Amino acid sequence: MNMKKKLLVSSMLMGFILVIFSNCAEDSNNKFNTNKPDEEEEQEPLVDNPDPDPDPVVVDARLPADVDSTYTITFEDNFNQAAGTLPDANKWQSKLPWGPAVIINKERQYYTDVLNGDTNAPNPFNFDGEHLIITAGLNSAEQVTATGQDYYSGVLSGAQSTPYRDGYIEAKIWFEPDVAGFWGAFWLLHRYYDYSNDTGANGISRTEIDWEFVRGPGGEFLGGPYATDRATMAYHYNDGQWSISRSGYRGKDNVPVSSVQCDGTVLNQSKGIGPATLPDGADFAGAWHRYGVWKTDNFVKWYLDGVMVASVCDPAIVSQIDMYPIINMAIGGNYPGPPDAADYPTSMLVDYVCLWQPKS
Repeated sequence: MNMKKKLLVSSMLMGFILVIFSNCAEDSNNKFNTNKPDEEEEQEPLVDNPDPDPDPVVVDARLPADVDSTYTITFEDNFNQAAGTLPDANKWQSKLPWGPAVIINKERQYYTDVLNGDTNAPNPFNFDGEHLIITAGLNSAEQVTATGQDYYSGVLSGAQSTPYRDGYIEAKIWFEPDVAGFWGAFWLLHRYYDYSNDTGANGISRTEIDWEFVRGPGGEFLGGPYATDRATMAYHYNDGQWSISRSGYRGKDNVPVSSVQCDGTVLNQSKGIGPATLPDGADFAGAWHRYGVWKTDNFVKWYLDGVMVASVCDPAIVSQIDMYPIINMAIGGNYPGPPDAADYPTSMLVDYVCLWQPKS
């Protein structure tokens, strides 16, 4: 082979070797190259900034767990007034619809109507900056002459400001222990009780729903003795001719009738509702407790400290008309019996009254 051919073959062989080396080097570089230009770089996933959490729904802790949590407060009095002031006249009346001239249940107190300027008996209302204080006491001889009653006391009625048909209402109340002849109450009354043409709704007139706190030897018609280790409940309608209480379900003219509570418990002439009691037989008096009523057109339910303790679940006998709250302290009469003058004056304290209703 001549020299020229040898040089040509050598040149071609060297070029081939260079190509192979170059490819191997490129493969080697690519094998360990972490910057892959032909592929998308791995990135952290994109996270959209979420909208701020909506305002949480705050359920009032006072509402019982089974009451509709969408209810809103439509009336509230926390009684955070200074000593020496009077109840809020925009929220309350200091009288019953029938006025002081009508004595019911043979009671012995005169309700001083201070919001209308009544001075025939002492003012029963005061405040300590946090609570309403209702006091009942003995009248002087001059006051007995002016009022016809030997005791004075107070009543607050929401007849004009708080009528409601569907909703939950609650009061937090304290009353003094060991007071004979005491008859306090937080109750609801038919809105049109004082109307001469009252016919009620769905044929049910003059409805009344009661929470009652009673202590005494017992009155002329209602037996006894009564103690404040129990709180009684009652539902009256058709002008009181029909009623459901702890003594049973009484129909018109005492005809036997029956109904049911919301848990299916039978109500009849020997089985009624309540009374409510506390664990270990504790006394209601001398301690704060919450007393509530949930009323709709279909049922009435009573609540103690947020727990249902009695109910009436028959729409045929539940009044479908507005009612309003009353807080009062009666003395003596058919229920508790005679008071002991040594126990008076005595006081009943109220922390608040609140009404929750469905959103309109």
